[in-house]
Amino acid sequence: MSIRRSLLRWAFAAGVLASLAGCVAWPYAADSKQRSDALLQAQMARAHQALVLAAGRPPHVVFAGFALNSESRAFRGDVQLGEQVMRGIDPQAVVFTLANPAFGQDAEWPFATRENVEAVLESIGAEAGPDDKVVLLFASHGAPHILALRAANRDLGTITPEDLQQWLGPLRGKPTLIVLSACYSGSFMPALRDRSRIILTAAAADRNSFGCQFHSNNTYFVEELLGGPDPGSLSLRQLMDRAGEGVQRREQALKVTPSRPQWFFGAAVQQWGAQPLSQWLQKAAS
Repeated sequence: MSIRRSLLRWAFAAGVLASLAGCVAWPYAADSKQRSDALLQAQMARAHQALVLAAGRPPHVVFAGFALNSESRAFRGDVQLGEQVMRGIDPQAVVFTLANPAFGQDAEWPFATRENVEAVLESIGAEAGPDDKVVLLFASHGAPHILALRAANRDLGTITPEDLQQWLGPLRGKPTLIVLSACYSGSFMPALRDRSRIILTAAAADRNSFGCQFHSNNTYFVEELLGGPDPGSLSLRQLMDRAGEGVQRREQALKVTPSRPQWFFGAAVQQWGAQPLSQWLQKAAS
């Protein structure tokens, strides 16, 4: 094939990709917002049915995953892996999944905007029971004290530790696991510490984390935390130990500065943190 023909084919393909990228939905376009709002209302209605209207219901895992950034497929992959593991613990888990989809990913979830994240946390806080286990997973690019929100190649703002602390107010006192997969995510730890919370972060306050290239399936941290064999047989403490070792091996192979994942277990959830995941919905031994 001639160089001229190769260049023409490359230019045509680039033009097609550019035109498709221009069609990526913007969360605040009228049609996109209407569709996203309807999807979010459907998730909230299912949660209300399971948590409020079901008579004599058993405890549930309540999972909310937020893929906040469209610049990598890994962020939505992290949410999907989190949902998979939580449904393994509780096949009737109550699930919220929100995403700003990367190029080539479907937009069948509500957008992960600031207002939608806040609305989901408010809804869970109002409806989750004291015996439910709430799991929140946030995946994005990050900077110190910032989680970035981005969709359709445009910024949607940021989420700060103060934002998240405020939005988590309705969940205060309810057992809550918060997983933050982003660079510098340890910088959120001081503001979010609470006796009823477990917090796991992909990196220390002053460190990058890895695995968020566009074509990645998962970030290193979430893949090592939840993607290993039989996660249900291990406790969160054991999973963090395994994840730390796995992340360290991968970072040493890349010869990068270690991310140093962080963890915090509040005083009221120490026993939960020591339970195998498969026993989460059973009463812990006294």
